[in-house]
This record gives sequence, C-alpha cells and structure tokens, in this order.
Amino acid sequence: MASIEPLLKLAGRLALSAIFIWAAFGKIMNPSATVAQIQSAGMPMPGLMYALALASLIAGGAMLLLGWRTRAGAAILVLYLAIATYYFHYNLADRMQMVMALKNAGLAGGLLYVIASGPGKLSLDRG
Repeated sequence: MASIEPLLKLAGRLALSAIFIWAAFGKIMNPSATVAQIQSAGMPMPGLMYALALASLIAGGAMLLLGWRTRAGAAILVLYLAIATYYFHYNLADRMQMVMALKNAGLAGGLLYVIASGPGKLSLDRG
C-alpha cells in the first residue's frame, strides 16, 4: 500500500479541490445572483462576503490542488464550509438542507484528514 499512497493522496486532493474550484467558477459567472443570495441569507456586508468567499474558494482550492501550503489551504476551506453551512444550510428540518449540511460536513472531514496526514509526496509541500 505504501507504494501507491502518494497517488492516493494526490487523487484525494484533486477530488476535494474540484468541488471548490467549480463553485468559484459558478460564483464568478453570476456575481449579482451570488451577492443577492448572500444578502438574503442575512450575512453582513454581502459584497465583501462575496469577495471573501471567492478568494477562499480559489486560494484554498488551488493550494489543495497543487499541494502548496496544503494544510493552510484545507483550513481555509474548512472555515468556508463552516460559515456556508451556518448561513445557508441551518434548517435541518428541511431534508435538502440536511443533505447539504451533511455533504459539507463530509467535505470538512476529508479536509481535516488532509490537514492531519499531509498532502503526500506528489505535492509542492513534499510531505
């Protein structure tokens, strides 16, 4: 198993990073709708929150993808998920919101695993 561990860690980082990079692309393509959604969720300073969300998704996703400062990138994404879950998926009585909250918890779990175990040898971090 040790011989394929670097490939498995790389595949895991690629799979995890894809959802965040794709989410950033969606937010870039429709900024006004994203800002309106942020505002309707009751977040303060929707324009700033949009910029911070976009920066978190792009930076964290790229860091995870490349394996550069991987633990920091994963931590940024865990924080993003915690905030997004709190503001957008808090109504656990709604089945869809519960599914989305659990999906975010699963992603956070994968990111926490990356923080704990490192990015692997096939990364810019080399660890």
